[in-house]
Amino acid sequence: MDNQELRELVNPVFNTAKSCVQLNAAAGDKDAQRLLDALGFPPFGAQMSKKPVSKELHEQVKRLFPAYTILIETRFQAMNRLIEQMPDRPIVDLPCGYTSRGIRLSRDGRAYFGCDLPAVADAMVPAVESIIGRSESTSYHAVDATNYESLEAALPDDSRNLLVTTEGLLMYFDQSELEEVFSNLRRLLQKHSGSWVITDRAYFLHDREVVAATLNNDPALTALYAAVTNRAAATTADVRFNDSVFFDPDDGKVRAFIRRMGFELREIGMADYLPDQIASLRGAPEADFAVREVFRKMKFWELTVAEQAEEKPVEGNLPFKVESSVKDGIFEASVQGRMDTITAPELLKRFQNAGDGIKAIRVDVSRMVYVSSAGLRVLLMMYKLLDDKDRFELTGVSDEVREILETTGFDQFLLKEE
Repeated sequence: MDNQELRELVNPVFNTAKSCVQLNAAAGDKDAQRLLDALGFPPFGAQMSKKPVSKELHEQVKRLFPAYTILIETRFQAMNRLIEQMPDRPIVDLPCGYTSRGIRLSRDGRAYFGCDLPAVADAMVPAVESIIGRSESTSYHAVDATNYESLEAALPDDSRNLLVTTEGLLMYFDQSELEEVFSNLRRLLQKHSGSWVITDRAYFLHDREVVAATLNNDPALTALYAAVTNRAAATTADVRFNDSVFFDPDDGKVRAFIRRMGFELREIGMADYLPDQIASLRGAPEADFAVREVFRKMKFWELTVAEQAEEKPVEGNLPFKVESSVKDGIFEASVQGRMDTITAPELLKRFQNAGDGIKAIRVDVSRMVYVSSAGLRVLLMMYKLLDDKDRFELTGVSDEVREILETTGFDQFLLKEE
């Protein structure tokens, strides 16, 4: 199994990013179509027909095509227009996904740092270069938002007044990961200055209203959208969506969390940044009007580091390292440092290289300082491959790692009862 396949196993969430470029291309974005061709991806929905149980789902998605397109197009184009109103600021697109934003901004020479999972970044580099050639202003970087060092490595030391953009990222994190991300972004902005603009809260609160307006408030289609979306969410990626305080219906709790994480919040109306013509609603003036009315309630959230926020001392992270051995059918490993999307494939690779016949697994995590959902996914894959699940053992579990396991529910699989 090559590195790309390992990365896809460790974090399958990247597959959801494909729909963004597919839908933007379908909405008529020429840069998105060029990128779609360069990446070798099929049009939206085409891959679904190849799945043995998805014919009915495929037909449903076709009926709901305008609903999916409007959500991606408005989010992408509104952020583009906001970026254009903030000239001369370096863009840190987190995650960049398979979007054409870097291509678009390269025409103006804007400094653009596309940041995403390794599987995405590695594909984007040759694809974008085939369209715009080598560019000094546009670059792509493999990062894990829970890993500060990976974020910092993507930026030149002299970068200032950053504009960090986030679209469709925070929904994938549990509470502990979310706090890591907020801490990392605060630390990044304390060093480089600037602000962080988020669309995720606006779409969480109002996406169903946008869809209903797009579908002319047809109750049957709106209910179908909810059913199909819930079904797709359950199978697309092995994560629990919106599983953090950021997606609590209580707005007060979310704002209190943001203050606690050391940020100040400014709201920016999204309606003012919609394109003059919403391409996916061309020829449907009533739906276009209804969607714009919903957007009057929707806000970009711009976060800046609060003046009173103190830069917390960062404990020295141990460098990531895995040591492993196999003897008498027992796979033993020790993990040092952070195990996340970037580092977890190494443990999976070693386990797969151990061959068949593994009867027991022992993993020493006494020097593991943090584990993300990607790292937990690797441990769970190893656990599931044992015939006798009682012969899986984590040793040296720190209080911090134990809390992550208990918060995510992985403790019921990976920890033995004491």
